[in-house]
Amino acid sequence: MIRVLLLFPILLLIAQPSMAIREGTATADVFIRRYTQSGDFGRLALWHEAAAECLTRISVPMNAIAHDYYKRQGYEKWAARAEKEALEIRELHHYHHTRAEIAWQQSETSEYNLNAERENIAKFIATWLPRYPNRFYEFGIYPTFFRKQRALAEQRRNYAEVLRLEADAAEMCAVQYERIPIAYGLRNYEKHRDAYRQYATHLRNLAQQHPNALPPKIDTGRQMSDSLGIQTLPAQHTVDAILHIARSDTRVRTALANQHAVYAYPAFQGFAWIVRFSNHSHGNLATAIIDEKTMKVLNVGILSPGRN
Repeated sequence: MIRVLLLFPILLLIAQPSMAIREGTATADVFIRRYTQSGDFGRLALWHEAAAECLTRISVPMNAIAHDYYKRQGYEKWAARAEKEALEIRELHHYHHTRAEIAWQQSETSEYNLNAERENIAKFIATWLPRYPNRFYEFGIYPTFFRKQRALAEQRRNYAEVLRLEADAAEMCAVQYERIPIAYGLRNYEKHRDAYRQYATHLRNLAQQHPNALPPKIDTGRQMSDSLGIQTLPAQHTVDAILHIARSDTRVRTALANQHAVYAYPAFQGFAWIVRFSNHSHGNLATAIIDEKTMKVLNVGILSPGRN
């Protein structure tokens, strides 16, 4: 039996915030492995460049936003942690840049195929850019930092501090929209930025009144994605169709044979679906890439233990 789990990546990122700011790059690795295996060095170079671009456009600003906040508020240990992550991001960027240069030297890929892959990568990056602010309250800095600080403030019954923390969180979400999808040139995210900024201002005004209890709509920030029309999960009928295609592939069936408690993690990447199959015993068992238009399996990666 294969269980479908759409929230697993979110739970994983809650536990590993440093991974959260590099998840776009980590997902690019699926395509890097594909073209490494096939020996298509031109496409391989493009995906190493895509991984580096995700770091530049997503990971760097996200980490900088968090670091600046920690420094302003005097959270020195958290600031030091962000500085360590910044170094890791630079090292990873250098790695992908270097690997891209090496791959280009071996490339015989036609310009036609390169241009087609560039279009795919543009869709991939555009899909990842708003993903972090869209799910701000679900994973990353909100559950790992703000929620914990809020719990401490609530224990002290310092409700003004709770409101200030929630205001800071909403403002940070707005800044993520400003410095990631909007800075890239994606449209229609100004309303998201403005909505969270207005909410932050509202919370700060409430905090100045020194409340003796929390207002009933203190968690509005977590629910604003619905009013803004943000869809963080795909439609169930689409997921069912994608999973059926992936499970029907002979290579996937072979990889999953005799495996127990297998979970499937489908995720749309802008131009294709990635479906990861794994269990607790062996980790990642197989990863299928399915074309969005043709709904055909483009590739299946079978990962050995220790390469998850």
